[in-house]
This record gives sequence, C-alpha cells and structure tokens, in this order.
Amino acid sequence: MNKMKQVKKISQIAMALIIVLTLSACQSSDMDESISDTRFLIGTIVSIQLFGTEDEDLMNGCFELIEAIDNEMSLTKEDSELSQVNANAGMGPYKVSEDTYYVVEKALEYGDLSKGGFDITLEPVISLWGIGTEEAAVPDPLELSKELERVDYKKVKLNEEDQSIELDENMAINLGGIAKGYTADVVSKYLKEKGITKAILNLGGNILIIGEKEKGTDFRVGLQNPFESRNEYFGVVEVSNKTVVTSGIYERNFEEDGVTYHHILNTKTGYPVDNGLAAVSVIAETSIDADALSTVLFVLGIEDGLKLVDELTGVECIYVTSDGLVTMSQGAKAITTITDDAFTLNQE
Repeated sequence: MNKMKQVKKISQIAMALIIVLTLSACQSSDMDESISDTRFLIGTIVSIQLFGTEDEDLMNGCFELIEAIDNEMSLTKEDSELSQVNANAGMGPYKVSEDTYYVVEKALEYGDLSKGGFDITLEPVISLWGIGTEEAAVPDPLELSKELERVDYKKVKLNEEDQSIELDENMAINLGGIAKGYTADVVSKYLKEKGITKAILNLGGNILIIGEKEKGTDFRVGLQNPFESRNEYFGVVEVSNKTVVTSGIYERNFEEDGVTYHHILNTKTGYPVDNGLAAVSVIAETSIDADALSTVLFVLGIEDGLKLVDELTGVECIYVTSDGLVTMSQGAKAITTITDDAFTLNQE
C-alpha cells in the first residue's frame, strides 16, 4: 500500500472511530476531567478516552501495554513470539510469554467450543487469500486444498510447565481473531488498578467500557451498519462495564469478477463463510471472549449460535442477515434499540 492510500485509509478509520466515541462518550457532571488519545497500533486505529484524570503518563502506559502485546503476537513483526513459534514449526517446542501462552490456550478452547469453526492454525489459508492487502485474490483451488491440509488446531501442542508451544512442520497460527480482545482486557485491568473508574477503549472497533456514563446511566455504543461505510449505524446498545465486539463481512473484503469475498473463512472449505449473515455483535464481560465469540457465532449461524449463547453466562449477541433481519438473544433485546428503519427485528 502506498503512503497516500495508507493515509487515506487511516483517516477513514479514524473518522469512523470518532463517531463511535461520539455515540458512547459523556460529559459527566461529577467527573469533568478527561483525556483522550488515538494512535495507529496493532494494525488498526486505537482510541482511548479516560475520565477523571488528565494524566498523560497513564495514557502512555496504556499504549505501551498495547505495543508490548503486539510485539508478542504480531505476524507482521518477524521477531515477535508468534512469528518465532511459526518459524520453528516442526523443530520442537518454543517457549513464550505468559501472555502468548494464555491467548493460544484460550483460542484452542474456542476451537473445541466451535467444533473447529474457530481455528488459529488457519494462517496458511489466510495468507493465501491475502484479504486486507493489495494482493488479495481468489486462490487456485488445488493450492487452497493443499494449504487446508495444514489446518488442525488439535495438533497444536502446549506444555504448561515451561509455557512452550509446538507446531507440526508447515503449520502456522494466527491470533487475529482473539488477540485484540485480550489486549483490551489487559489495558482495562491496568486502568482499574490505577484507580480509573470510567473509560472507553476502542481497539479497531472492539469496544470496552469501564464504568457507567453517569450514576445509573449506561453508555450508548453504535452498532455498525454492515451495508454502509464505517460511520453509519443501524442501532445502539446500552452498556456499562461491558465489551461490544462485532465481526462482519464489511470489515475486510475484496471484489473479483463481480463477487465480494470477505475475511471470515470456513475452516473446512477454505472459502468465506456463506450462511446469509452480514454481521454478529457480541456483548460480554471480557473482550477476549467477545472477540473470539464474534467469529464463532458468525461461523455457527443463527440457530446454533443462539443455542450456544444460551449456555454461556454473561454473553449476549445480535445477528444481522444479508437482508437486514436482526435476531437477538433474549438479554440483548432489553439493551438494544434499532434506529434504522431499513432493519427489521425478528420477532420469533
């Protein structure tokens, strides 16, 4: 991507995130002090707004944490722990930090929960498609089939005693579907330990809310319209001390021969999931869970996804189909308002 295109892309994302924060932000009568900052990290725009403080060191501490985790789990940095795990595939176990070990361990649990629908070893297939880069293209079927043979999260070997990860030869893992959520949780924990009781964290659209807007009043977080640019919303969800994460076909995609291909791939076929869904939003207590579940629920589809949410504690979801039908879990109905008449709530 040339510099002009990159600047344009960053500006568009930044504008979208500003609008998210506008929907969510507050000017509290009992907490007038606030500070905010926006930086490009972990491959996206990260915006943080803290209330009740103007401590620049505290803000810098947040971004230092984010950068540290990115240095562990980024695939764009050759010396990151994750890159080294992949580089050592077939060569024995590779020791990693507590952060990386925990996220991989958690990701494997979601592999089991989704019966393989969420698979961090899909990296060879993800790279083949190149979605999100200028080289994005529909891969050759034979090459795709070959890369799929390398995908199986159950082959990832973890050793808790020395916190090492071992991959079979030619395997590779990608934590893009869970690392941002974990990062948000780490920053949230840090802020709470520093005495912050109200904040908005926005990691590329992964929203985490600390505290209430005002006493007894929730924050309002916009739900992205999956059919429009990233500054349009079809509804709002009212939350406090929660995280809201959305996965959808609008996030990263490309068009070839009149067909649009998105980045959420079927782990069995290697092609984008095609189940009539446009987006899934997850509301949860922790962002690592919401991040992974947004992909899991998209892959599972509405019926199986709602069944899974019913079995989980503190998790709600909002499905949007390609024709604008909105289906919510029972708890989500009480906190969500559809604001765009083009969308219809499923009453069943």
